[in-house]
Amino acid sequence: MKTKLLSILIACFSLTANAQTYLYGTTYEGGANGLGTIYRVDQNGMNFQKMYDFNSNDGGKPLSGLTLANGKLYGFTTFEGPASNPGAIVGLGSFFEFNPLTNSLTVIESIDDKSEIGHSIYNSPLLANDGSLYFASQNVGTDIKSVLSKYDPVSSTITVLDTLTSAEGLIAAKLMQASNGHIYVTTANGNANTYGGVIRWNTISNQIEVLHSSQGPNFGGPHEYYNSKNQLLEGSDGSLYGLSTLGGSYTGTNDQGVGCFFKIQLDGTGYATLNRFEQGVQNEGYLPYGGLVEKNGVIYGTASEEGNLNVNSGTLFSYTLSSGIFDFIYTLDLEGTRPKGTLTESPNGRFYFTTTGEPSINSGNLIEFNPVNGAVTQRYTFGGINGVMPYYDELAIVDFNVLSIDETSLIDDFVKTYPNPVQDVINIKISGSNKIEAIKILDLKGSELYMDESKTKESFINTSFLSSGVYLLYIKTDNGSTTRKIIKE
Repeated sequence: MKTKLLSILIACFSLTANAQTYLYGTTYEGGANGLGTIYRVDQNGMNFQKMYDFNSNDGGKPLSGLTLANGKLYGFTTFEGPASNPGAIVGLGSFFEFNPLTNSLTVIESIDDKSEIGHSIYNSPLLANDGSLYFASQNVGTDIKSVLSKYDPVSSTITVLDTLTSAEGLIAAKLMQASNGHIYVTTANGNANTYGGVIRWNTISNQIEVLHSSQGPNFGGPHEYYNSKNQLLEGSDGSLYGLSTLGGSYTGTNDQGVGCFFKIQLDGTGYATLNRFEQGVQNEGYLPYGGLVEKNGVIYGTASEEGNLNVNSGTLFSYTLSSGIFDFIYTLDLEGTRPKGTLTESPNGRFYFTTTGEPSINSGNLIEFNPVNGAVTQRYTFGGINGVMPYYDELAIVDFNVLSIDETSLIDDFVKTYPNPVQDVINIKISGSNKIEAIKILDLKGSELYMDESKTKESFINTSFLSSGVYLLYIKTDNGSTTRKIIKE
């Protein structure tokens, strides 16, 4: 028994000693089975490694990226997999959990033509403040209707929250949670008389609320419609910023527009088009598919095309909140083709995103953007056995230093934490000759919110700086470490 425990400790310490931070993503095709892969690169976008090959048994062809929660990565596939629901005929993918410590994949829910959560899920789930993962499908059975659901990774239960009506639209974008706790998303066309808009899931009333309805291509003014895969962003000024793949028409005739950049308030008021994308203008982009990110008061995003269709490879743009200036800052050429994912900021301060590629050019690229000097660098070209064509691939940051390694059973007898849930102060005590080396509080994405390296036997942490929600408490001792989930009330 002692030998077994010692082996576990050595394995855990070896993992900690070699721990690094990685960016994880997915490819839509390629790999050993032609159904896509899970891959990772280091925090500098280098040292590419294929971690998993999707297969027909578990489902393949993921269009979305991955979301980190409780030390695991979650995502969706869109093709094959088991048709396990009663009466199901065809497998349409899966909702899966991937363990980056063991590189093992577990199917949480098979998605087929009888799934209650629907199918055609094209974005990774949202990790909300309550610790649940929220997501939406575009179709349910043979109906073109979106189903909004959530998954509790603690109890391993899925709950269907609502099925959208045609007037509320279709959800093809990733959900986002605003500072008021409500969950927002843009919607695409619902039926012949609706053109999408902005809706929210009210987390207090547990109801869908339509905040803004797009007026369609014949409105005759600069406006958005058909909000496709574009995740909303809450800016540091408190406004919501978003993109639509179509819209911006001024003529109201055959000019349906090729995308808009807009803002709207959290209560649905104050909609304003800030920029309309145009086709045929050199060094300017159009048809944006990704979401937005903000750094130092500047919002960044990408457009999948530039100039004329299929000529160049897309652009990067910026919007400065203080001045209201929108600018196309870089035209992709040799660096990559068709960016459709959202930029992810690495711990090194630079952004990374993928391009989908084009058969006549390449099979997609991983690109680095440095907001300090504007430099754009191709870091990796996808191909063949390693996977090809990453689509709406928002990268997930995994810091192996703070992953929940199951050492708890080894040190439970000498590390005590209480109370939980906590309202004010959480107490950490260690018995015997052991000492606390470090204490960290992290959110469920792994971002560090608090750190103490005072090396004591007892610690009292005032948690008043935390908002209500679920967090990870990481405790490193001179004889092992543990990561525990705490709830702040």
